[in-house]
Amino acid sequence: MRAIATAIAAAVAIAAPAAARADDGLAAVEREQRALYDRVAPSVVYIVTADGIGTGFVVGATGLILTNAHVPGKASAVDVILFDGQKRKGRVVERARDDIDLVLLDIGRHTLPSLPLSDRPLQIGTWVASIGHGLGGTWTYTTGMVSNIYPSQDKKDKPVFQTQIPLNPGNSGGPIFDRHGVVVGIVTAGIREAQSINFAIRSEQALRALPRLGGACACLTVLVPDGVDVFVDGAAAGKGPKLVVPVVPGDHEVIAIVGGQARKTRVSYPATAVVDLRKP
Repeated sequence: MRAIATAIAAAVAIAAPAAARADDGLAAVEREQRALYDRVAPSVVYIVTADGIGTGFVVGATGLILTNAHVPGKASAVDVILFDGQKRKGRVVERARDDIDLVLLDIGRHTLPSLPLSDRPLQIGTWVASIGHGLGGTWTYTTGMVSNIYPSQDKKDKPVFQTQIPLNPGNSGGPIFDRHGVVVGIVTAGIREAQSINFAIRSEQALRALPRLGGACACLTVLVPDGVDVFVDGAAAGKGPKLVVPVVPGDHEVIAIVGGQARKTRVSYPATAVVDLRKP
């Protein structure tokens, strides 16, 4: 009997540290997730329109609100409720080019923190989270991962990625962010007939489609004549008159094709952040 008791005591002694380690690991995850929510949530706003509700979040050095274009629709202004309960009027100041489902709102002077937008390639399997107001549940925190990424095949395609984060009406325009609190996408749509098949616009697409977001990332701002094709480091960046192109620190070649002629320059970022090729 004594041998059996000794064996049981030894097994318990071995199991206890293992259980403690598992508990410590889960506790650490919980602490990180709670800290992430506390950091991101104050930047998220609740948007009320004549047709329903939506989500937005603060971006850029001037503190504009980024959300889906379908949230305000054709309205020029909406009601915006802040995390502390304040109510502001949000004025539409820029709509994304190329019919991309994004818009910027100005709510006037405030002290809300801005969320940074990612300009890095996204990978399937990346842990992500979102804060929004699905079905009226205010500042709801959900987590998941990037399920798939759909590349752009031509100019008509709108690059999106799929996530299995639960999203519902009211989440539109909300941020999808990584474990560092960096926004990798903006909620845009879900498939109602399916479960956990939801889509987001990639952050770098927002940076390209909304020139006023130039201060929200490590980017070159390129000024060229209207409609002119621009290439950065050999890759098509879009058309003028103004483009915001994510880059890494270092030397970059910028080319604008004006009247069939190439205007070229080499710049070193961040020493040079604005490239003006409007004149030869």
